[in-house]
Amino acid sequence: MTNKIAIISDIHGNLPALEAVLHDIEKKGITQIYCLGDLVGYYCFFNEVVALLKEKNIHCLLGNHDYALLHTNGVIERSKTCTHILQWQLQKATLATMSYLQTLKPSFELDFANKKIQLVHAGLQDTIDEYVFDVTDEYLKINNFTNDILISGHTHLMAYKKMYSGKTWINPGAVGQPRDYNNKASYAILDENLEVEFVRVAYDFDTVITAMRNFGFEAYISEGLSNGKKIGQ
Repeated sequence: MTNKIAIISDIHGNLPALEAVLHDIEKKGITQIYCLGDLVGYYCFFNEVVALLKEKNIHCLLGNHDYALLHTNGVIERSKTCTHILQWQLQKATLATMSYLQTLKPSFELDFANKKIQLVHAGLQDTIDEYVFDVTDEYLKINNFTNDILISGHTHLMAYKKMYSGKTWINPGAVGQPRDYNNKASYAILDENLEVEFVRVAYDFDTVITAMRNFGFEAYISEGLSNGKKIGQ
């Protein structure tokens, strides 16, 4: 069987989406899974998401929502909505969740198929909270990138690009909150030939929408899950 790794990111407390993606990965016989962070934020099943990732022994990175929950009392300056949700989650977080988040690192290097891969949640200038929508040879040069492949998340948008320098950039999109007008969860597979496959997986987003409503959150926070729109679009 071809050696493959699966890359997931931006789960944001969306347990039904994570369960569907992990089931799909398991069906494909892939056992190496890496998560680029943002386990928490946005949706209400964040404790369950952390518990499942820990149970599956999936290597996870620290995202900006994870960082905010740990270090800034849930405050994300640019977003009152994110702050409101995270401060609610801070009241609901279990000791196991907080302890696990404290173990996460902002960057990870991986050897795969004779290539060196760097995984970050966001970007090279700020591994936790930099929005990278495009990567160029110049961007890699000014940030002294010496590995072969950069894999980042945070934007919730899929991306795959090969640079003239022979470097590759991949963004797997988002498991928990796609923003490309497709309501299916997104993840990426990288094989030993360095071919990238983006996978979309249907899941029961109505469960999340209903649960958020039952917890008293306004509809605009979760209704975008039904059409793959960013909050506020």
